[in-house]
Amino acid sequence: MSNSNSKQELYKKLLVSVCIPIYNAEKTVVSTLQSILNQTYQNLEIIIVDNASTDNTLALLPQFNDPRIKIYKNSKNIGAEKNWSRCIELARGEYIAIFHADDLYMPDMIEKQVQTFQDNPSIGAVFTMANHINDRGEVIGEHKLPVELKGKEIYYFHEIFISILKNGNFLMCPSAMVRSKIYKDLAPFNYDKFGTSADLDMWFRILERCPIAILDEEQMSWRVSETHGSYLYNYLRADEADFFKVMDFYLPRETDDLKIPKGDLNIYELQKTIDDITRSVNFVLKSQPQEAKKLLKKSLSFRVFKAAIDCIKEPKYLAYCIFGVTLSFSINLKIGLYLAKVFLWLLYRWKRMFA
Repeated sequence: MSNSNSKQELYKKLLVSVCIPIYNAEKTVVSTLQSILNQTYQNLEIIIVDNASTDNTLALLPQFNDPRIKIYKNSKNIGAEKNWSRCIELARGEYIAIFHADDLYMPDMIEKQVQTFQDNPSIGAVFTMANHINDRGEVIGEHKLPVELKGKEIYYFHEIFISILKNGNFLMCPSAMVRSKIYKDLAPFNYDKFGTSADLDMWFRILERCPIAILDEEQMSWRVSETHGSYLYNYLRADEADFFKVMDFYLPRETDDLKIPKGDLNIYELQKTIDDITRSVNFVLKSQPQEAKKLLKKSLSFRVFKAAIDCIKEPKYLAYCIFGVTLSFSINLKIGLYLAKVFLWLLYRWKRMFA
């Protein structure tokens, strides 16, 4: 047997732990599981950890008569991120992937990720890009790699951090495969500190140890739904987005070392302003106009407008700032609620158009 063939046989023997934390996933869990069972890479253990579902999710699982499937049940709901940590504790594989029970996975996704690990022994995790699908499974958009990162496969902390500073978190949790030792060393997810962005903190902690790989291809379909956790989290949210908690935690200690360009820091501040304006709209919708006014007054400084003008190639920042001023005046004129509803309608139409 040739050396290359023996390496191929070796990597096919490596166990991969595919973990599926589930909660009330009766509408999607069957198709998700089928996409995992159909993987070209077959040496899997599929760990399902049910977070005290109240629907028929568990009743649907016995139809899959596959010895690789292991089902665990939490006696009470412990929260999503804590359930992810439990998945990591249970996993025995060389690599661990936490897949979501409402997403779909391309047949060769796991095989390509394992091969990437074998080709690059120094990396700690492999991510992919994704299609966006709706409740009917129709493709409605793409999750793309930022332009400045294209053309390579291996990435280090500094380039990922600066790109996320500008673009938001593009590292998709349900696409991540991580070396088991690293996941187990770094677990649990810091949910108490970072909430719904505890995954981003985990990716940064991995990057502080070793580089990661990103496959610039759509290897999964990420479901966008009004019952999706991220949608429910953002619905009428009045607190600062958890994303900024993570970035503000890392930013002070990384600014000098990474030599972050001023323009990138300005874009980050403008993103925070957009978040403040969105929260102000939510305050108005929740009949708290005075809270909205306080937040707008704090956010809409001359410095912010100057930064928005400097970033005129991305007019959305200036448009948001102008809307914020208009919203503040409309609150004084007692028509803030009307304007807030118009804003939500326009935002919905914009997202539908550019998804």
